[in-house]
Amino acid sequence: MFKESPFRSNLHASSAKIKASRLADVILCGLLAVLIFWPARLTAQEKKEPSASASEPPNGGAIDESLRSIYPNLPPDQDPAAVARGKGLYGANCTFCHGKEATGGNSGPDLLRSVLVNHDEKGELIGPVIRQGRTSKGMPGFNLGDNQISDLVAFLHQRNRDARLRFTYKVSSVAIGDPIAGKAYFESHCASCHAANNDLAGIASKYQHDELQQRWLDPAGQSADVIVTITLSGQKYTGKLKHLDEFSVSLYDSQGNYRSLTLNSKVKVEIQDPLASHRSLLEQLSDTDMHDVTTFLETLK
Repeated sequence: MFKESPFRSNLHASSAKIKASRLADVILCGLLAVLIFWPARLTAQEKKEPSASASEPPNGGAIDESLRSIYPNLPPDQDPAAVARGKGLYGANCTFCHGKEATGGNSGPDLLRSVLVNHDEKGELIGPVIRQGRTSKGMPGFNLGDNQISDLVAFLHQRNRDARLRFTYKVSSVAIGDPIAGKAYFESHCASCHAANNDLAGIASKYQHDELQQRWLDPAGQSADVIVTITLSGQKYTGKLKHLDEFSVSLYDSQGNYRSLTLNSKVKVEIQDPLASHRSLLEQLSDTDMHDVTTFLETLK
């Protein structure tokens, strides 16, 4: 049998060691490359693919999803710059027919209640109408570019959204008047029924600014029984007023019985409305008086 010489054996061993050393070097270089370039790759991915939550406006997505159970076609918040540009275009081209706030004008319909506007998403329905017009209804077409159409659409969608979400508006303060003038007005118009140091003491601690103003300004929103007395042929009926117009009057008497009478010259009607003074006050109250009185009431903490 052929026997390998010591020289050849040493040569094979040296070659194997060199190959093993080279392999180790390759693996080491590979590990170093991973350690060097992997963090950079992660950073690049983070910049390229931001998280969904970071791309959404604060609370926007979650709030809109809950509101769409009430308003299925609720438009999303629009780009403020586009809305501002669209408002300018609307003012120059549309207000005469559709009104300053897009709620209807001399000849054009209310765009906030428009079925077409409510079903439009990105101008696919509104755009053609703006360009082509509706000549049968007196609306001409407008020669506007794509960007201008897009801005008008943004304005209409934002108006639509804001009109639907009026209940979400937060009023920071309506107490912007003169408390001294408000006190003088209160003493001359309200002090016969109310006292600042009695029934109204601490009222500003019970209600926020806008609610406080609403309570004294809008008596129709408060619970107060109007008592009516009806006299007919010497017979009197007294109870809580249910309905009164120029044709008839109805009430519930103290036993809970419902009575309704047709009005004529023989029927006498007397009304005792505890909020009558508030109702008459609304007919003469100016904006300045309103803010002055509210500001005075704000001092009653």
